[in-house]
Amino acid sequence: MRMILCLIAALVHPMIASAWEEQPVLEFILSNNPLLRAHHRVTTQYAPPGDTMSRLREYTSIYGKAGAGGTDFNDEPFVLQAGIQINIPLASTNEKRTHAMKVVEETRTIDEIQAKVLGDIAQLRQHEADLAATDKRLKFYGDKSGWLQKRVKEGYDEDVSKLWDIGQKLNEERAASERLKILIASQRYQVAHYAGERWPILLAYLQGKGSLE
Repeated sequence: MRMILCLIAALVHPMIASAWEEQPVLEFILSNNPLLRAHHRVTTQYAPPGDTMSRLREYTSIYGKAGAGGTDFNDEPFVLQAGIQINIPLASTNEKRTHAMKVVEETRTIDEIQAKVLGDIAQLRQHEADLAATDKRLKFYGDKSGWLQKRVKEGYDEDVSKLWDIGQKLNEERAASERLKILIASQRYQVAHYAGERWPILLAYLQGKGSLE
């Protein structure tokens, strides 16, 4: 009965081996995803200049004009005019509209990628939880198998069939454990590659071998 209760407790409260956290992973991806970075660069380029000096540089032009002949007030044969022309609109409706559209596009892309990332993170967590539960069952069945083997050696032949059944369950759980390890490795790569060129850093973090600093 005690061993059965231990198994139930393990199934109800599987322990997660990985120490990584979802929020840092999500923030790291949103900061390094190449598609999001490209969208942000475009949005920044379309942003209206916010300060006076920026708008001054944006709308300032230099002009020059040369002409021949004099005027009633100037008898010089050659006239040269040069200057700076400044035309700063108080607010450009088209400018603001274009920037707003780029912001909407960037926000939509962030939402789409964030949804995909959260889905893949949830899948990774599920695989890790399943593996933790499987490892708990493996330990339980392994302990029970050792106990039954001892009883069979002591002459309790009625436990032979039980030992066989436990052996079958051990084989099933070992196979499930190997399958889950493969799924976890694949899912970690899936999540890590959202971070673009910095995916090795994120992968090491998901594997518990490094930090995101």
